[in-house]
Amino acid sequence: MRSETQMLPESGSVLADALLKVDANVGFARAVVDGLVGGQVWTAGSEGSAAHHVAHPYGMSLVWGDGVHRVFDEIIAHLREGRYRTREEWLQIDPRWASLPWEEKLTAPGGRSAVSVHRRVNFEFDPNLFRAGRDRIAVPDGWSVVPADASDFARPGSVVPAEFWDNAEDFLKHGGGWREQNDELRGALAFASFRFDDELELGIETHPEARGQGLATAAAAHMIEDLLAQGILPVWSCREGNHASVALATKLGFHPVRTLPYYGLTPPV
Repeated sequence: MRSETQMLPESGSVLADALLKVDANVGFARAVVDGLVGGQVWTAGSEGSAAHHVAHPYGMSLVWGDGVHRVFDEIIAHLREGRYRTREEWLQIDPRWASLPWEEKLTAPGGRSAVSVHRRVNFEFDPNLFRAGRDRIAVPDGWSVVPADASDFARPGSVVPAEFWDNAEDFLKHGGGWREQNDELRGALAFASFRFDDELELGIETHPEARGQGLATAAAAHMIEDLLAQGILPVWSCREGNHASVALATKLGFHPVRTLPYYGLTPPV
């Protein structure tokens, strides 16, 4: 896979236009194609294939394009070889081609990576549902909610700004976030993981010592209010098996609209 962080403007424009045909939450792919973060893009070598694979630094990836079905075997070979993969990859497929035998081919004997099979849920935000439940979301006693700052970029954890942005300046410029804190601890952070046009996908991280207090809910609610005031649509996606994330999304006014295949691929051995 070649790096496309220095793509020519017209190349990025073509890929961005192609992403508009993908009926799924693909903000992570747009972030790479639009040059908001570093990343990698591979295009099938067959002339006129119109099939691409983009990988975000966080590990999420997407196969999409009008010609995926024509070069399916070439794509499978690329994914199974996995020479570009240095961390676990979470692969999504353009829904137009979800019926192709991805699971059969990716898990066939002889591959260089272990493959796990999951489902990913895309949610749609309903402002009426959010407002109907907003009064029941309160900041817990002893905690306060404040805007994120540059120091939140380096926050430790797995779902944190440093996994989604190249630097603190870009993180704050393209959405920032809100955090819950007390005198001793930064409890939870709701932040912009992907920003594209007038949409922004949320990321959530809660300190292990602060879980179970409703801090993530309160921080996310403040962030959603801030986004709505700016005319920005909040977006939510998660693995179907992440029951805590599904429950939180529902509490915040999101409802599921599609469930898609989702594959975990380890670095090759």
